[in-house]
Amino acid sequence: MTIPSDALDRVRAALRQVCSPWEMSAALAGSCAWLGVVGWALMLAQDDGAHLFPCGISGLPSVWEPPLRPLARSGSWPICLAALGHVWTGHGVERPYPLPEADAPAAAAALPLRKSIGALVVLRPGPTPFTHPEQTFLSAVADEVAAVLADLPSRGQPDVLPQLREVERGAFTLDLTGQDITCDRVFAAIHGLPGPGRHPLSAALAALPQADLPQAERLLQQLQQEPGTYEVIYRVVGLDGLHVMQARCSRSAEVLDRVVLTGHVTDITRDADNAAWREERMHRQIRSAEQMRALAAACASAGSTSELAAATCDVLAVFGADAIVLAEAADQHLNLLTSHGQQPHHLEMLRTVELSASAPLTDALREHRAVFIASHDELVSAYPHYADVSRRLDRQAWAALPIPLSAPDARPAACLLSFTRPHAFTPEDHALLIAAAGLLGRALDRCRAWDTEHARAVELQKGLLPTALPHLTGIELAASYLPAAAGAHAGGDWYDAYTTSSGRLLLGIGDIEGHDTQAASLMGRLRTAIRAYAALTEDPAELLHHTNRLLTEDNDNDPERARTATCCLILLDPATGDLRCASAGHPSPLLHSPSSGSRELITGVGLPLGIFAEGTYRSTPHRLPENTQLLLHTDGLTDRPGTDPAEAHDRLDEALEQAASLPAEAALRHITSHCLAGARPVDDCGALLVRRHDNSRAYSRSSPSRSGAADRPRGAGPAPYGARGTGRIR
Repeated sequence: MTIPSDALDRVRAALRQVCSPWEMSAALAGSCAWLGVVGWALMLAQDDGAHLFPCGISGLPSVWEPPLRPLARSGSWPICLAALGHVWTGHGVERPYPLPEADAPAAAAALPLRKSIGALVVLRPGPTPFTHPEQTFLSAVADEVAAVLADLPSRGQPDVLPQLREVERGAFTLDLTGQDITCDRVFAAIHGLPGPGRHPLSAALAALPQADLPQAERLLQQLQQEPGTYEVIYRVVGLDGLHVMQARCSRSAEVLDRVVLTGHVTDITRDADNAAWREERMHRQIRSAEQMRALAAACASAGSTSELAAATCDVLAVFGADAIVLAEAADQHLNLLTSHGQQPHHLEMLRTVELSASAPLTDALREHRAVFIASHDELVSAYPHYADVSRRLDRQAWAALPIPLSAPDARPAACLLSFTRPHAFTPEDHALLIAAAGLLGRALDRCRAWDTEHARAVELQKGLLPTALPHLTGIELAASYLPAAAGAHAGGDWYDAYTTSSGRLLLGIGDIEGHDTQAASLMGRLRTAIRAYAALTEDPAELLHHTNRLLTEDNDNDPERARTATCCLILLDPATGDLRCASAGHPSPLLHSPSSGSRELITGVGLPLGIFAEGTYRSTPHRLPENTQLLLHTDGLTDRPGTDPAEAHDRLDEALEQAASLPAEAALRHITSHCLAGARPVDDCGALLVRRHDNSRAYSRSSPSRSGAADRPRGAGPAPYGARGTGRIR
């Protein structure tokens, strides 16, 4: 890695702004961002001379932070040797101080500070050691830190005390009975009075901001009624702005017939500004710490890369970041893992960028360094080839950060944060965002593994579902399977429909317990088993009985992997509409007709499969009249967090009614969309829609386009339930 020619000047400029050791580590993290994801820890000698304590930590994920407790200088850790004047560098599993939870490789350096005041630790997660030029640079940084530390106020004291400072003090005598004030030259100048002497009290009060006058009058009444010695802080309007004044006064003992106060006043504007600045800085630090804790919690709970991106954006929004892209290096290409808040055209631009191209995100990936772009002008200055497109970009500032990963063979990753307004990145911002990237790294390994597992389970699940549905005269079928939202696991929802040897239609739907590839593979096994048992018997109850015994035996043989399942089977005679239905703990099918609306099929519901080998199931007879529809579904269609179950079932009934005039596939799309309110389900969602038509009006595979039925008004008479008998799957 090439060291920038002005690298040390950047460090000096950042250190000139610090007021405490705690700020020093943040300044180093910001000014040395070109080093990549590097953390800094300042360990200073304590008053007893026998211990070191971390007095500044920045840029380090918590797993790499030094323990917040005194560390004996007599110890054998490299940080202890550095405090005695020895330079130490290491890489791999060598540690500068106790790190019980860190098991990944890292490069580290422990550098002594002059006069044995402590040591500076630099740590970079990853297998690459610090190069010789980098070590030389870090030693120079340690010298700069030591020089600045020597000029800082004593640790633990806000100022060096005692102090000597010349101030101007104005004297006054306030006659509250006569409502006048006698003052000297300094007091008169502060309050805009013509000169020393006696003046009306109202003339002095005219120097106060209008908004402060009611409170000032209340204080004067208190002074008149309650004699004593007082200190009053108030503001006056000067030619150069507001000034903060401190007045100290007491009642004169020489005047008995009037209330007269004597005292002096001092301009304390500078002290007040310093106090306000320190308070503001403290609040900024507290806010940053709170946001880092919130981000750590969000990263820990994120299940997928998309959840991770959304959580990061939500937490960092308080700092102005409203969009994020997570990307990795794949061979010589840039692979976008996920994004949140980014405009589609910007994502398309990023997808076309080669890894070798010069851009903030690719530089962060390729060179493992943080890139901060404060504005469009700065973007064009650093990347001139962006001149033609910069004005078309929606965002105004960017931060591209390499993400440290614990797995040594993991693909390099980085994130690009975008800001809607120009953003002057301070050293504190640098440290904060680099620390945020460290938190992302701890979660990204897990989330990428989850994404892979989820995609594998979804593909397995889809591959085990039927690729086509039967075509029967007078019967129209449509099926739907929606995998859970990206933040949820794949489940074991399934459906099936096929013609038995007797010419009847066997319909099935079910849900396997669990959310992983085991649930998906078990789903395929149960579906296959039911088809096999159907060669022995077509009765739904008997099929559930055999399948239950099979799953219960599996569970007994391998309790560690035991699963249960719900299932509903229907055997339908297409010619007569007669059907028999049996359920193993599954939601009841819904029967809908134009005349009577929706109702649940009454079935004898048995135990879910896999619990009790001798569980009993009962087939209940029903009839599917002509021009009616039957919906089988899993609980993902109605069971949603925060939704009342009765309301969810009402929405389903309403959707069935509204979809009556649509073709089966379009009807099923409408039903799922209406029930899920346009969102992805939080659980897998399977549905199977069956319609029985009047045979004289039955639709064949050669029927014309479905558009005629799809365009019918919702209330246009007793419309048929679809325009095709194609039984396709979407």
